[in-house]
Amino acid sequence: MFTFIPLLGASTSASTSLASQSLLTFDQNVRVLIDVGWDDKFDLQLLSELERLTPTIDLILLTHATISHLGAYVYACKRFPGFDAIPVYATLPVINMGRVATIDAYSTAWFTTSGTSSSSQEPIQPSDIDAIFDKIHALKYSQQLTLTAKLSSLRLTAHNAGHTLGGTLWRLHYGQEDVIYAVDWNHAVERHLNSSALLTAPEQLSRPTALICGARTGTGIRRREDLLLSAILRGVERGGSVFIPTSTSARALELCHLLDSIWVERKYTIPLLFVSRAGSRTFAYARSMLEWMSPAIVREWEEKGTSPFVFKCLKVGTSEDDVHEIRGPKVVLASGQGLEWGVGREIFARLSDDPENIAIFTQGADSESFAGEILMLWKAATEGMSDDDDAGSGPKFARIDLQQQLEIRKCVPLQGDELESYLAEERARKNLADRQTAMDLKNRNILDQPDSESESSESEEEEESEEDMEVEKSDLGIFSLTQDNDVYDSDIRGAKLMKNKMFPYIPRRIRRDTYGEIIRVEDYVRAEERDEGVTNDSTENAQGATGNIGKKRKWTDDREEDKSSITPSKAVLEYVDIVVRCEITFIEYEGLADARSMQMIIPQVQARKLILIADSIEQADALAKSLRDTGIQDIYVPSSGKSVNASMDANAYVVTLTYDLAHWLNWQNTASGEYTVAQLKGKLLMNDGLSSDASSQEPELIYSPPSHLKEVTLGRLATRRDLAVASTKTKPLFVGDIRLAELRRRLMTEGHRAEFRGEGVLLCDGHILVRKLEDSKVLIEGGVGTEFYEIRKIVDSFLARIL
Repeated sequence: MFTFIPLLGASTSASTSLASQSLLTFDQNVRVLIDVGWDDKFDLQLLSELERLTPTIDLILLTHATISHLGAYVYACKRFPGFDAIPVYATLPVINMGRVATIDAYSTAWFTTSGTSSSSQEPIQPSDIDAIFDKIHALKYSQQLTLTAKLSSLRLTAHNAGHTLGGTLWRLHYGQEDVIYAVDWNHAVERHLNSSALLTAPEQLSRPTALICGARTGTGIRRREDLLLSAILRGVERGGSVFIPTSTSARALELCHLLDSIWVERKYTIPLLFVSRAGSRTFAYARSMLEWMSPAIVREWEEKGTSPFVFKCLKVGTSEDDVHEIRGPKVVLASGQGLEWGVGREIFARLSDDPENIAIFTQGADSESFAGEILMLWKAATEGMSDDDDAGSGPKFARIDLQQQLEIRKCVPLQGDELESYLAEERARKNLADRQTAMDLKNRNILDQPDSESESSESEEEEESEEDMEVEKSDLGIFSLTQDNDVYDSDIRGAKLMKNKMFPYIPRRIRRDTYGEIIRVEDYVRAEERDEGVTNDSTENAQGATGNIGKKRKWTDDREEDKSSITPSKAVLEYVDIVVRCEITFIEYEGLADARSMQMIIPQVQARKLILIADSIEQADALAKSLRDTGIQDIYVPSSGKSVNASMDANAYVVTLTYDLAHWLNWQNTASGEYTVAQLKGKLLMNDGLSSDASSQEPELIYSPPSHLKEVTLGRLATRRDLAVASTKTKPLFVGDIRLAELRRRLMTEGHRAEFRGEGVLLCDGHILVRKLEDSKVLIEGGVGTEFYEIRKIVDSFLARIL
């Protein structure tokens, strides 16, 4: 049994919110939460249902590195008891990019503003966010994951969704239920992203029992790059500045790479900035994850020799002061597409009062957010514009009448007593962590030491390499003070050998592998060779490196530098009166599939049931109507908080055979030898307690299932004639696995033409396709004819035929 409840993100009659939270329940026992999104205003009322359901959630999956998909994850881990103990899975880019997006958003959130947070709750620091995201388990695309314990029947597979770096479509198998969760995906190839697996690998996502699909679509406008560039030039040519609010780490990568490439190609000298509190860290992560991006990005890196995200024209800033320092026209991209958090709100308040400036919105926003209010006014102002107008051939510009007092939360560096207090708290937390590390290390050494002390010789007790000693001291933290070479609990400095183990002696951990104790080469180096600096690493000695020559530099070093570069700060609340006099326009750069493409791709998935979720009732109903015209009938459009029963319309029963019946069956071994199978045809009769017909025989096989299954019996057919007729109608079973490479060689030896056309697809004789689906299933497609039956006969020869 499978039920689906959209906690957030589904259509409602209330205000529109892009936040996404979905609860999937299997057999009323296993509950999977997909996405822990939040709106731009960080409304606590939206998390009330999530807090109530926290004790019942068994697993959390994340799809995209945006606030609308994971913005509430850290807050829930810190505020909801037990939420941080739930296992979480996501792709590596979602973990890294979600980390910086959360740091940027929380830096100016209302619950971090000075004077608004409760004194009984600890503030959420960037170090807390890093620690929480470090606990998330990383998965790769197409990697199947089988869980344990209560979740042992659940299998997970992550597939590429497009839209954002590392964006994920989740496929969940539980018993007979096969569910695909595909919210916010893009079929188109972008500058740094591949297209969704729904288009590139349909055989891996075909025929699920239920498809949960987002109904929020893009516009599919062509020449978006030309439209964006024309809007930018419109502002700078008349002496104004251009402001583009965007995300911190998701769609910002596409815009930054696009504009920097245009600036380099056309040799523009207009200042180009990306302002975000975690901007440098975003691009450091992007440079380390090129393998998750499109082949065009990899080719660019190979041809130029530098990462595509080492920009030549685009500068990265951290505050509004970086924008204020640049005089004259400029193009500014800032984090916070909803203008509720991030530096984008502050920058817009400064630039919006100049009528020569232009604000270009590239993404939708929550209706309750400041950006959502601006876009509603812009839509109302541009409703009368037709394609025949001058504005119709390009972006539609409009000036809106908006004057209000804006609440701005600014990040101010800590100074004086506040800074000292913060540093003292950080030192206390670090000492506490070091103390815990020391205790863990001590317990680990006690557990790992051998049972017999005679196993380690006196020479092993005396000799410890300097490298091991340094590692132990760093692990001990503050306890290294009592472990120093000149500190002893009694004066034994004159003794050459420590016959007795005395405090604070810690025995060296003996490391073993499959072949026994690991031999340390440095223990057998002669004294004169040790003095000359010979190490156990011959490659380093051959290189003669005294520095970092020949050593592999880890990209995590950049991450540590970025962590240390974050200045301790606090959020301070200010009120500014603004008047919006600049021009407003919208050029869609959401990276979502358009409605026409959805109408073509979704029917190809061939899902038995389709669930559409969107923030707009009209948008979801329009897409549902168009999909029903294609032949899909079981379509559900639930509202937030409403449950949908999308279980598979089939029942599974467990039947036990008697020894006599099993003895007369024709059992055959599979090709792998793992199973023994036979085919049996009979009638399953529901045992409802009523008296059976007198002419029918007593059931020969009776199985008593658990209470949650219905009791069934397997009855024998009435006569031998019926059995003979039934046997002629029985279809044979084919068991085994086919390797397409072997099948291709066999077809070519039989005189057929065969060539591969994509992953898992073999084209035979130009018009017959042999597809290998999941679970080793084989599908033969093509026109019926002599060649079709010949190819099918060859395919059947690779399988065991069970009658």
